[in-house]
Amino acid sequence: MDTDLRLLDAAVEIIAALGLEGLTHDAVDTTARVPAGTTLETFPTHRALVEGVTQRCIDRELEMASGPGTDIVASPDGIADLFGHFVGRALGEDRSVTLARYVLHAEAARTPSLRAFYAVGADTVDTWAVDLVRRAGSRQPERDFGILANYATGLVFHELALPTPDLDARSRVRSLVDALGWATP
Repeated sequence: MDTDLRLLDAAVEIIAALGLEGLTHDAVDTTARVPAGTTLETFPTHRALVEGVTQRCIDRELEMASGPGTDIVASPDGIADLFGHFVGRALGEDRSVTLARYVLHAEAARTPSLRAFYAVGADTVDTWAVDLVRRAGSRQPERDFGILANYATGLVFHELALPTPDLDARSRVRSLVDALGWATP
């Protein structure tokens, strides 16, 4: 793994466990098991480190949704599969990314300059997803993607604290797609 990614993934783990208060260059060096000063050399300011980890969370979330090399079918079932897969990973193997993302969301709400940076990265994901929702049959893809994304985000947030035994996120998303009244592509 590339050193930058190793540092950023270590930073994700730190933020997930300790919040932004625990994110220091030294803590990243220790967690990533790299020589002292490596993180400071790569990300010379705390702000650069926060921006780097924010972009890393966005990149990892996109991979959580699509998976490496996975073809997503542009259909209501394909959208349900996509969001169901995302929710499963967000609550499971990528839980630390999810926790870090929520910490970064809260920080973006308090820090306008970080909000602007965060928005640019999120726009890349949104553009990709809105196009997929359009091709899947939505008559109002921007609206419907917003509803789906907010539902999935809220579901994940709720399930982090109060897990539902045998959660079937895919079925829930499929029911929401049906309620939105998409056309058959």
